[in-house]
Amino acid sequence: MKDAPGLRANADGVRQRLLERLALALRIAERTIRFLGAEGFSGAELPEGNFSAEKPIAEAAILLYVASRERVEPGVREAFEGLVQDLIPRARSKRMGWDILRYPSVWLQLATPHILLDKLGWKDSRFDYLLAATETTGASRGHEVTPYRELEVIWLRSLRRNEIPGRELEETARKSALGNPIDLLNGTRDDAYAHTHAAMYYTGFGNWRRELPRLAEFLGESEAVLARALMVEDYDLAAEALMAWPLTRSAWSPAAAFGFRVLASLEDKVGFLPAGRSASKRVMELAGEEKTRYALASSYHTAFVMGMLCALALKPGMGSPFEIAGPAFPAAVIEGLRACIPRTGAHWEEVFQALRPEEKAALGGFLLDAAMIRSSRKGEFAQMASLLETAIQNGIADTTMCAQSAEFLSRMASFGGGSG
Repeated sequence: MKDAPGLRANADGVRQRLLERLALALRIAERTIRFLGAEGFSGAELPEGNFSAEKPIAEAAILLYVASRERVEPGVREAFEGLVQDLIPRARSKRMGWDILRYPSVWLQLATPHILLDKLGWKDSRFDYLLAATETTGASRGHEVTPYRELEVIWLRSLRRNEIPGRELEETARKSALGNPIDLLNGTRDDAYAHTHAAMYYTGFGNWRRELPRLAEFLGESEAVLARALMVEDYDLAAEALMAWPLTRSAWSPAAAFGFRVLASLEDKVGFLPAGRSASKRVMELAGEEKTRYALASSYHTAFVMGMLCALALKPGMGSPFEIAGPAFPAAVIEGLRACIPRTGAHWEEVFQALRPEEKAALGGFLLDAAMIRSSRKGEFAQMASLLETAIQNGIADTTMCAQSAEFLSRMASFGGGSG
């Protein structure tokens, strides 16, 4: 399953490698449901803390839904069907039904596994009746959500009604990160999460052909989210950011292909895609069932997202996500940008170092994003100004990242000038 650096494999070879990665994610999902599908996990050291069993059950159902296009493929079929059989009794358990009855304001979210299994052909009239009864209650729309979560609700409601949403989806999208850029320099992880998930729900995980309100800008912002995620080794967020390209049926940019290469390389090295460096370190300190539960709890979501990314990358016309190709920047520019990013031992640095010269030359935009984010967070404003000048000179300044950087420096100059 290893991908040789820079290898320009034929389409069949690329497809086979993606299918193998998808099958791996499905097998991890099956194991996750068996270990965590009853009680969830309690572990305060995890970045997201404790979680109930409903979380991995719902996310496994989404993985199945996204992977369903490849469900008949040899190597995928067995893992797909095995996960379905493990998921059905948990998705429609008495406990799940009770939660739906008890919390009508979030009934759609709680019913996510049932709705997706229903769309995949596994019906259950008893649960259908339960959802119909809950939907008509006065509190069924009483839970206020952020715009990207509203997109999720519209997506689920549309699946349940077997319809394609219209104006409501478009209006909500304009209020989300699809219509408004997030703060790429100093925004929070929640901002980046909203950015990545808005595209998932707006496109129905790639099943709805919809033009994004700001497609070119959004993809450029996804590159910045990706750069930040790779620098801090947040591989969950990195994989989610990469979904933007297949979700919108856009050709892989050099930065996106590099990001995919980094994740695939790390998956090969570890055996699965870990959430990050700290989780991997903690796993090595444990043993037995405790080790298995912690490994699954800390990284199952990242493995699921990698599987979804591979399933989406298998869509016709997407091309190879391993091929880094694009306009070449002068070697001096690449070296100058790379010098602005101190080495931390993050995995992307190792992968970048192993690239061929022509692949490195195509990554000027990625390095600019990484250098700008790092300079901003370190308060190195003179370097930010220098990076902007480099961007202008090389014709890559027409991005949200550069616009936000210029606005930030302008605000800083105005503040400094008025403080005396």
